[in-house]
Amino acid sequence: MVAAEYRNILIVKLKHLGDTLTTTPVIGGIRKAWPEARISYLVNPGSQPLVFYDPAVAEVLTVPREGGIMRHLRFIRELRRRRFDLVLELSGGDRGAFLAWASGAGTRVGYRPKRSRPLDRRMFLNRQVTSVVESKHTVEYHLDALRVLGAEPGFQPMRLFWPNEAGERVQDLLRAGGLDDGRAYAVVHPSSRWMFKAWRPEGNAEVADFLFEKLGLPVVLTAAPEPKELDFVRRVRAAMKTEPLDLSGRLALPELGAVIAGAKVFFGVDSLPMHMAAAVGTPSVVLFGPSGEHMWGPWGEGHQVLTKDFDCRPCGRDGCQGTKISRCLTEIGADEVYPLLERAVGRE
Repeated sequence: MVAAEYRNILIVKLKHLGDTLTTTPVIGGIRKAWPEARISYLVNPGSQPLVFYDPAVAEVLTVPREGGIMRHLRFIRELRRRRFDLVLELSGGDRGAFLAWASGAGTRVGYRPKRSRPLDRRMFLNRQVTSVVESKHTVEYHLDALRVLGAEPGFQPMRLFWPNEAGERVQDLLRAGGLDDGRAYAVVHPSSRWMFKAWRPEGNAEVADFLFEKLGLPVVLTAAPEPKELDFVRRVRAAMKTEPLDLSGRLALPELGAVIAGAKVFFGVDSLPMHMAAAVGTPSVVLFGPSGEHMWGPWGEGHQVLTKDFDCRPCGRDGCQGTKISRCLTEIGADEVYPLLERAVGRE
């Protein structure tokens, strides 16, 4: 039984893009517990598109990164002016906890630090989540912030929305690339913000060729507009025998979501687009190396994770012995991926 009624709720997530997307099941949990509540989000600059278009979200705020102390004081006044009665601080950091306190909300939920210090976020929170993130999926960890309030969210899917114009631009790009309306395709997103999570370019090329030659699915390549990721995609293309539609670096986040939503299958690694595939219900085949799939794997049904059975994984390190190369990824063979792709598209 929910112990209190909340009308004006702020979700705080000051982390990376994928981290932000994994908080979206909390929106469904809030709607279940407090159907009439107004929901706002506070995120880092750049993360807004992941929650801005959600019809359940009334407002998206971003923390100031420039402007000095006066800009930050004005921002705090803006928070207080909104009169939140509940803040869910899902970042697990001192800054988010301070902003929760500075908002003036009567109930401020956040995570208990692993190690206590004389000054830490506990002093800014009045309800603490005591579960350990390493013991469960990060989505469940976020939903625990509702459970400490007496709410029982149950299973909640991740959520991702985009404006009509993003979907229309995607259709134009697909048509221009030879994929007419309704033609099935696969998305291959071979890179990651953290390149030690990426598989071999040659392996990605073999998988992309298999998707086209054996499963009849044209491949759409995607990547963030970062030089290291675009260079990685060029290496994948150079190793391919077939010709993909290369949209790497050309898509804004809403458009990337729309491309993945229209795909028959998604293939990639631990990354934001993997979470996008889970959010839009596109079956995915995902390779995991140094990061733990029990915490960060695709959320929900219809997804498959492939790993190497190494005793040392998941280590959470940036490659073996600091090399930025993860053997638990590089030693995966393309032939291990093929059966999972066949299963994902119903060709077993």
